[in-house]
Amino acid sequence: MNRAFVIIFLLLLASCQSKPKKENVAPQDLLKKLESINDSIEQNQQIDKLGLWTNQLKQKEFSESSPCLAFINYNIAKNLAKVSTDSAKYHINIALELIEREKEFNALKFTIFNGAGMIAESEGKFYQAVYYFNKSAAIIMNDDLLQSKPLAKVICLLNAAQGNNRIHQYQKAVQQNQLALKFLKKLPNNHYKYYFRAYSQLFTSYVESRSYNADSLRLYLKELRTISSKTHDSIQLRFTNEHTGNYYSLLNQYGTAIPYYKLVKGYDKQSLLANPQKTSAAKNTYTTIANLIDLYVQTKQFSEAAQLINEADELEKQYADWFSFYEKALNKQAKAHYYFAIGNVDEARKTTDKLSELKDNNLKNSGIQATEEMATIYQLQAKDRSINTLNRTIDYTTQRLEKNKLLLFIIGLLALLAVSWALLLYFIQKQRKQKQEREKILLQQQLLRTQMEPHFIFNTLSALQSFIRFDDKEKSIKYLSQFSKLLRSSLELSRQNYVPLNEELEAIENYLSLQQMRFEYTFDYEITKPETDTSTILIPPMLIQPFVENAIIHGIGHRPNDGKISLEIRPNENQLLVKITDNGNGFGKTVNEKVSHQSLSGTIAKERLEILAKESKMNANVDIVSNNQGTCVLLILPIKNL
Repeated sequence: MNRAFVIIFLLLLASCQSKPKKENVAPQDLLKKLESINDSIEQNQQIDKLGLWTNQLKQKEFSESSPCLAFINYNIAKNLAKVSTDSAKYHINIALELIEREKEFNALKFTIFNGAGMIAESEGKFYQAVYYFNKSAAIIMNDDLLQSKPLAKVICLLNAAQGNNRIHQYQKAVQQNQLALKFLKKLPNNHYKYYFRAYSQLFTSYVESRSYNADSLRLYLKELRTISSKTHDSIQLRFTNEHTGNYYSLLNQYGTAIPYYKLVKGYDKQSLLANPQKTSAAKNTYTTIANLIDLYVQTKQFSEAAQLINEADELEKQYADWFSFYEKALNKQAKAHYYFAIGNVDEARKTTDKLSELKDNNLKNSGIQATEEMATIYQLQAKDRSINTLNRTIDYTTQRLEKNKLLLFIIGLLALLAVSWALLLYFIQKQRKQKQEREKILLQQQLLRTQMEPHFIFNTLSALQSFIRFDDKEKSIKYLSQFSKLLRSSLELSRQNYVPLNEELEAIENYLSLQQMRFEYTFDYEITKPETDTSTILIPPMLIQPFVENAIIHGIGHRPNDGKISLEIRPNENQLLVKITDNGNGFGKTVNEKVSHQSLSGTIAKERLEILAKESKMNANVDIVSNNQGTCVLLILPIKNL
């Protein structure tokens, strides 16, 4: 048998040596070649860039490399963006699908995500643009060794921060603007427009979030005034004066604010006269006039306010279709303040009625728009999950192919050694079965998590529908705004198997605040956090919230006004103890008797705990005790430490 083995081995070795060896070029080397081509193209303004990149798609050496194809399709989309948005979108989507399968190539991912954001922005798809800008910015913030041009990082971070300001994610916007400034300080001191934009957006973030102090705002104003005095740029001067006027308005120094807003009005009117078809100039002029009307009313300069009201009416007749709800509402609100101040109650009432009608129409339209935009984001998140699943499937298939190749080689080499072959086959099958079992557990986990998200969204939208049905506009708007923040946070957390404890607790606190509003503040809540750094503790997402929901709905939901919910978090070695108590009526059970009642979300959460215990091989369960004095839920969750 040994002689036969040696003969077969020598024959196989000879056959391998007789075949010409195929040289495989690493994808990184191919990408460097493409980057070199790109550098030469950028320096030559006469070349047909679109035709050259289209020709690269036909090159065989790049056709089998996903990163290379993604790079080429990105550059095709980049050159098509100025000609045909639809064609550019087609190629950027191909680039996205190709690069999202890869685990490496962060620099290329950063570039493609940023390009996708710019194309979405050009289509007017604001939320999609913010989604991709944030994905690109996340790579910058998480990869200190990212090999990309510093200025490209700055522009991406500023774009993401601008979008986050508009969707009220002020803390994230502040972090992105500050990181952009950090990169700018490493560049030559001639990028004034980016410095100006970063400081301007920081000023806006702190003002809009109501988390400012006068000293920090003065510091940003000083930087803005220094830059604008160097550049003499009219746009920068305009925004510097607008921020200064806003600053004095916040301090209730209305008389001091007026001259700055008058300067802003001068810039806006000059811009509008130079280009009457410029939408931004008309909108800026209209908004500035509304702000000035309010300032004149505050300082009792009623004749000046009346003159501005006439100017605003003329602008509205000419450019009514250009103005958004926010701009029209700001103007009508300023008018109402004026009429109330001069004692013209009839005109004030008419203006207030128009403002109310405007808000009603906007509420209907914004509700539809918000639902559509949320659905878009959810679809993008679902696409990410599908791509991740596809990546795992590809990895698994690749591993199987490699194992099968090895198996065929071993079968050919050990054809006469039947016993060894049988043992090897048994070992491979056992491994495969274990791998399939692990994948089954992961898929079950993902399925249960996707079941929880629609359940949560349905319950929250039902509350919003109730506010709208009873014509409670202010609560509806506030509720919708807070709900959008919570939903975004929920979607971000649900993408990961483990999330930082501080982010999960922030989402739960937002949820409790939302429910507190829904139940007309009939209950209070308290969250006791551990003294340790919760950002270093990772837990499975969306497991605490269902039991908090049960405490609200089934625990204190029927109490008149003295409900109390307590949430205590305590880490213990490799597990997290979560205690949720309420002072409801319980479920009619005696002390220490297990409660059999389960809501849909609670049932799903319990199934997830069982799967987590099986997957992590750690303790993960829930214990519920209820009596007529309330209910206590004790959760034990597995944790990971950074």
